Amino acid sequence: MLFSKNMELLVNSLDWSAKRHKIIAHNVANADTPGYKRKDLTFPAQLKAKLELVRTDPKHLPARSVSGYRSFIDWGAVRVDDNNVDLEAEMVRLAENNLYYQGMAHQLSNNIKRLRTAIQGRG
Repeated sequence: MLFSKNMELLVNSLDWSAKRHKIIAHNVANADTPGYKRKDLTFPAQLKAKLELVRTDPKHLPARSVSGYRSFIDWGAVRVDDNNVDLEAEMVRLAENNLYYQGMAHQLSNNIKRLRTAIQGRG
């Protein structure tokens, strides 16, 4: 099928964005929890989980292991209770992630419309 890889990539992107939304929401919920360290879902780690890197030449750099979740030390928001969640920054990340999700959903919708048009014809 012509769009199968493209649609699979879009669906995986939507899944990644939904997981990241949950993690950011968890950070917001724990903004006042002493000792909590903010987490984020990194795109390269998720991409690596989906793709198997093959070293075809000994001169190629070896693949690094990357975990999907990362804790961050954000020196811009040092607090006495050792919590590094900056509520304003998390809300910006949430808005950014929301826009990303909407864009991917729109692209997936357009692909489905193109398929529907190809199947039904312009009649």
